[in-house]
Amino acid sequence: MSCEKIPVVVGVTGHRDLYPEDIPALKEEVKKDLLKIKQMCGDTPVVMLNALAEGADMLCAEVAVEAGIPLYVVMPCEEKRYIESIEDAEAKVRFGCLISRAERVFVAPDTEQNYDWIKTQRDMKQTDYEYRQLGIYMAANSHILLALWNGKEPPESNPFGCGAAEVVSFALEQKYLSKDHLFKPGLLNDAAVCWIYTRRQKDKLDSAADPGIFTKWLHMEVVNVPKTVRVETAEPPVFLKDTIERTAEYNAAAPVSTDAVKLWANPEQLDDYRLGLRSHYIKADHLSYTVNQKPYNKFLLAIAFLGTLVALFFTLYDDASLTLMIFACTCALILLLTLVFLGNRKKYHKNFVEYRAMAEALRIQFYMSMGLSEQSRLYNVCTLYSWTQKSDMLWIAKAIQALGIICECNPGKISAIDKSKIIDVWLGISSKPTGQLKYHTSKLSANRAKSVFNSRLSRCISGVTVGIYFVIFALELATAIINATGNNWFWEGIMAGGVEWRSLGIIIVGTATAASLLFSSYFGKMSYDRKADDNFKMANLYASACERWKDVSFRPDAERDGFIKEVAREEIVENGIWVSYMLGNGLEVNI
Repeated sequence: MSCEKIPVVVGVTGHRDLYPEDIPALKEEVKKDLLKIKQMCGDTPVVMLNALAEGADMLCAEVAVEAGIPLYVVMPCEEKRYIESIEDAEAKVRFGCLISRAERVFVAPDTEQNYDWIKTQRDMKQTDYEYRQLGIYMAANSHILLALWNGKEPPESNPFGCGAAEVVSFALEQKYLSKDHLFKPGLLNDAAVCWIYTRRQKDKLDSAADPGIFTKWLHMEVVNVPKTVRVETAEPPVFLKDTIERTAEYNAAAPVSTDAVKLWANPEQLDDYRLGLRSHYIKADHLSYTVNQKPYNKFLLAIAFLGTLVALFFTLYDDASLTLMIFACTCALILLLTLVFLGNRKKYHKNFVEYRAMAEALRIQFYMSMGLSEQSRLYNVCTLYSWTQKSDMLWIAKAIQALGIICECNPGKISAIDKSKIIDVWLGISSKPTGQLKYHTSKLSANRAKSVFNSRLSRCISGVTVGIYFVIFALELATAIINATGNNWFWEGIMAGGVEWRSLGIIIVGTATAASLLFSSYFGKMSYDRKADDNFKMANLYASACERWKDVSFRPDAERDGFIKEVAREEIVENGIWVSYMLGNGLEVNI
């Protein structure tokens, strides 16, 4: 499958010991649900992530192949040993047919890295641990988990199980361990579960007790904080629809030429996975700046100009008694509100911020995956966001996970690239493409210069405005004193084109104040002082990181991986802070 579009991933879990007489009805239910998911996704491709275990897995895989849904097979262990574990001869034949139709076959990584510790808590076979890691990968990397499950909760006596019930818990509640077998807060509603009620032979149900086959959607909901409960609905949850909608909008945008050097300068050295990250970075970067930020800046400038006109026309109407100015003021106000409405409808600001966040996540993921050891190469950078930032970045995290599934990752192809060179191109002073130290150092100088100019302009406008205030104050004070002596002074009654000097002063002050406020809003959505301060801090980070790399580069893989992840965490969290700040400064006008 081409890596050009981000797919929606449907994972599968379920029971092996299905009732033979239930299989035709289950196939129809799975087909109906898959067609509904495809309809919901529109032009966004749908792929199935499947382990091809006996029973529910093979059933779903066969339906997917018939429906034209690409099949990606993830196994708990290498293929030879996995096939040997299948005892039924017919199932082995079905496995062979299905795996030959797969777009890609790979082994699930060890997410928990806790086998030795778990063995001290409970006697667990290596194969059971591998199946547990398979279930965790399936749950964590799916947008939707298709669960052919009897609805029974996992037994409390076995906290380290690996059945269908546990995989549902992995998807809904992320009930699995961190590398250090400690609590790690996961994002609730990271994936939705499409639950097809499926009885199993070991349940030994009476026909009268059989509820029949049906589908429900499961997700988590917070009630009576801090309690969370599973919720059953007939339709997919809102967060899933939102993720699919954002992914579809991104996919609908035209692809962008990758000829321009914006990441690693030698794409011929890259495998499919890194090429996929690179091409999507260039696309997200283009969507952020060219497609959305440029029109957004034009809207801001137009709004500032129209807002100033509204203030000018209204003061002419109010203080100069020019009645017709109320019509000009009304027209300018309507045009101003229309621009705000159109800008928000086009989502220029929202898209600019979101695609910038996506581009940054892809950039960091790209370099991080090149620098990490083979065991950690697919580590998702979005897991490094702070917990409060993760919910806003869900569709981005899922996009990166999906690329890791559909794009073949060949670490051998990039093994010849010097990791020190990768670090320099990513963090250092490399110019093609620009390293982060060079980028922030150059931006620091530019933003400081803009800050000085903006500060001088602001002081100039403020000085003129204050000066006019004092002139008017002095004239009014002189008028009051002269009037108290019984004399009249020139300030009163003098006209300038039909407007009193006194009214003209009010008009000038009001318009200058409005212009100062509106244009400072346009030029300072994030002040240049703030930008320069951020550039200074990040330049210090990258300078120290480049120095630190000289020592770390000779250390074992685990220490190098720790260093790379720490730098990536600082980058991605800083970007998350920027996103939070910018989302609070949308296209608006306060009247």
